[in-house]
Amino acid sequence: MLDEIRRVVIVGVGLLGASVGLGLRARGFAGEIIGVGRREQTLETARRLGAIERGETKLAKAVSDCDGAMIVVVAVPVSKFGEVFSSLSGHQRPGMVITDVGSTKGSVEADAAKFLSMPQFFVPAHPMAGSEQSGPEAGQADLFEGRPCVLCPNDQTYEGALAHVTALWELLGAKLFTMSAEDHDRQVAAVSHLPHLMAVMLAMTAGEMGPLDLASSGFRDTSRLALSNPPMRTDIVMANRQPIGEALDRLVEVLGEIRQMIHEGDADGLLERLTEVQKRRADWEDQRG
Repeated sequence: MLDEIRRVVIVGVGLLGASVGLGLRARGFAGEIIGVGRREQTLETARRLGAIERGETKLAKAVSDCDGAMIVVVAVPVSKFGEVFSSLSGHQRPGMVITDVGSTKGSVEADAAKFLSMPQFFVPAHPMAGSEQSGPEAGQADLFEGRPCVLCPNDQTYEGALAHVTALWELLGAKLFTMSAEDHDRQVAAVSHLPHLMAVMLAMTAGEMGPLDLASSGFRDTSRLALSNPPMRTDIVMANRQPIGEALDRLVEVLGEIRQMIHEGDADGLLERLTEVQKRRADWEDQRG
């Protein structure tokens, strides 16, 4: 299916965007890969690393003069999607498929409906991969290998567009899931967005309680996500604030239950809860393979 694609345009060549380009090249994609960004230095870095063939600061130039099918991968902060879609709208045509790597899908789907002239050719996607690092230097050709990637087509999505985006992520080695934008946002609030906020809360609390001289591997591992890009994370939280708020409410309830067990000296109850969660966590690890 990707043999029909003559060009991939990656809008935003940071960690995820660069990894898309590196992964496509490593897996034999023969078409042209163009990067779009605001900073020429970043585009040059991505080109030097092999993530793109050339860079453009103007999106219109990147998507013009292509005589075949094209996939545009939007890899910018979710707060910038409306701006990108608005710029793309006048250049849309049959044969141009648009997808993304955004961490929220409800807000992205709404922006597509509002700003794209042909939203049926947009297939929302979220590869569950990344790190606390950023920039094209952090890109990895195998970043998506074996990782979940969620596709969120709706009733208006063109089947051919879905087929091309499916082929893209399969080539990159992702394990595909399909669900609605609403289901996606609710699930990632618990398994992706909440863990980041918990890492922030842990680092904040530990720092306020005293020096970190004795902090070691446990603190390092559990607070790693607090190193994530603050503007990007703020964008994500604001875009998915209702599901995240619900996840935080449940977390507060669980913290209250654990606190009560400790306050009352309920060792049996605490042991039961720790054992239950240990098994659940181990089962998840086993299922990942």
